[in-house]
Amino acid sequence: MGKKDLNRPVRKKKTVFVLISLAITILLLGLLYSRIDMRDFLDTLAHIHLPFLFLFMLISLANTFLRSWRYRWLLQPQKIGVGAVFLVTLIRNVFVDLLPARIGSLSYIYILNKRFNFSFESAASSLLVSIFFDFLTLSPFLILAAVVVGSGGSAVSLSLLIAIAVLFFGLVFVLYTRLRPLLLFVIKIVQSILKVFRLQDKPWARLIDEKGRLTIKELEGTKQRGIFWPLFIVSFLIRSAKYGALYFLLAALLKSHGYVLRQISFWKTVLGINGAELTSVLPIKGIGGFGTWESAWALSFQLMDFDSRLAVITGIGVHLITNLFEYILGIAAILVLVAPLLLKKKVKGKME
Repeated sequence: MGKKDLNRPVRKKKTVFVLISLAITILLLGLLYSRIDMRDFLDTLAHIHLPFLFLFMLISLANTFLRSWRYRWLLQPQKIGVGAVFLVTLIRNVFVDLLPARIGSLSYIYILNKRFNFSFESAASSLLVSIFFDFLTLSPFLILAAVVVGSGGSAVSLSLLIAIAVLFFGLVFVLYTRLRPLLLFVIKIVQSILKVFRLQDKPWARLIDEKGRLTIKELEGTKQRGIFWPLFIVSFLIRSAKYGALYFLLAALLKSHGYVLRQISFWKTVLGINGAELTSVLPIKGIGGFGTWESAWALSFQLMDFDSRLAVITGIGVHLITNLFEYILGIAAILVLVAPLLLKKKVKGKME
């Protein structure tokens, strides 16, 4: 069996996956657009409040800077420039949006490894710790939002949201403290599966085992640095900036509909954002999240007694603008990183 024959099933699965994602996007966006007047949506975009839009962009960039600074901190003692890690973070943001179940975060490991010569285990360790702290800072916001929004008499259950948030925080914290035995258990499971298929002696199987154990060692080194609370505070600021940016973007879209800032609940916005972002963990979603993200946003806001028409309009508008902003920055970051390599290759070609 040739290489082309081996690759054929993989290509077929990718094609099926893309077609399913495209079908989900078309179906859900079609349903959403059927509930609004397209002219109303376009008019909302045309009359977007520019000062609030500018604040969204500014706070979004602050969020990315803080996230990249946290990566740089976790990568120590290895050194990487602030500008370089900022570019890597911008590219990571793009792929997280494009790919399901947040597997786009792996682009961060790939770029650090291939472009900046960081070891796999160092990059993987910093990414894994960042993910845990992103999850740990979610619960405090959910609890505050549940108290504020729940007390306002919406359809959101106060006690249920608090219970979920507390349980989630406890689970993530326990997993973080027991990370070493957990990952060793995962490695043993992988080894057992490989043995069943008699693949444990393959070079790539040995490499997986080696890199897994080295990543565990890196994680232990990070935890021994005693930086839990500083990391938690930085991660809290990252999440605050994320919610703040989207709050001002929502306000920018609602301004032409007669809303002023004090009429837009920050805590309802937090719940709406988290409701929409639950779709990011789905194994299959719309292309670039379109369709699934807007549907979850609209449903979340409607459960909080928000006008159904504006819930759809803002869901589509917020996702469209955030994606365009991140894609433009991400593509620019890719060009900045690739340009020196292309120039070097071109000069080398001329010399030869």
